[in-house]
Amino acid sequence: MTAWIVRRVLLASVITVAVVAGVFLLVNAVGDPAVATLGPNAGPEQIQDFKQKQGLDQPLVVQFGSYVGVLPCARPASPRHARGERCGLLQGDFGQSFSHDEPVGAVIAKRLPRTLLLGAVAMFFELLFGLGVGILAAVRRNTWLDTGLMSVAFLGISLPTFVTGPLFLAAFAFRYGWFPLGGYGVDFVDHLHHAILPALTLAILGAATYARVMRSELVDTLRSDFVRTAAAKGLPPRRVVGHAVRNALLPVVTLIGLSLPLLVAGAIITEKIFGWPGMGSLAIESIVNLDAPTVMGVVVVFAVTVQVGNLLADVAIAVLDPRVRLDRG
Repeated sequence: MTAWIVRRVLLASVITVAVVAGVFLLVNAVGDPAVATLGPNAGPEQIQDFKQKQGLDQPLVVQFGSYVGVLPCARPASPRHARGERCGLLQGDFGQSFSHDEPVGAVIAKRLPRTLLLGAVAMFFELLFGLGVGILAAVRRNTWLDTGLMSVAFLGISLPTFVTGPLFLAAFAFRYGWFPLGGYGVDFVDHLHHAILPALTLAILGAATYARVMRSELVDTLRSDFVRTAAAKGLPPRRVVGHAVRNALLPVVTLIGLSLPLLVAGAIITEKIFGWPGMGSLAIESIVNLDAPTVMGVVVVFAVTVQVGNLLADVAIAVLDPRVRLDRG
């Protein structure tokens, strides 16, 4: 088990580096960060001075090596450069934000907890409604309730966040006034109140997917020999269903890890719709401003989050299913 986890971590590291390298090339290909930061009225001397201080006049290979931290610091503006040290991800240095005029790490430290809160609330809604609807539909399979719940789940899969978000705002915030029109709030309770509507928007796709998968897996499990044997021995129906649910949860646990990329992608759109000042809004702002260090910092955080989520899902499956542990052993 330990050896498998080590191999999985190494693979995740390789994937993360590949993603960072690809985005690094794209960011440097779309425009000139110096012009975007200084404005169209900046003179050639100002642009050249900015590029020299930020190391943008160096070859891309040198810039990327410096950014990762495997080559000496190529940014004269960094204090590490004067000391002859390395500045990069391996040293915990995300660089200096062009548009915020502060370290990227400090900018991310302000925004990341907000996105984590929104993601946690969305995941709670996904599991609450998705598993609940899936279990209820499986227990009442082939009834009008099963058909209705699965029809709603199919509709949820078909609705993108850029459609449901504005509809939720128009209905529940603007017309009825149950939730704020946007923003983040001033204290934790207020944060939760502001997070409910965008979290529900994020959770629709995941909850619908969990419901369909849970219903399908639980129906198959309820037909298994061990379930029929348990029922024949007089085990109460609730306990029988409980044992079946545990076995049916394995694919859902996998989906939880795989749903992180969807939460990340959805957060970028949802945060912009609801004015939620998190990592998604930061990503859009940084792309518009060609703030390359901040864009890269957001990409690194998202890539690591996705890989960690997938790893935790694999470990959870091994914990829930002894057969997986034996196979990997």
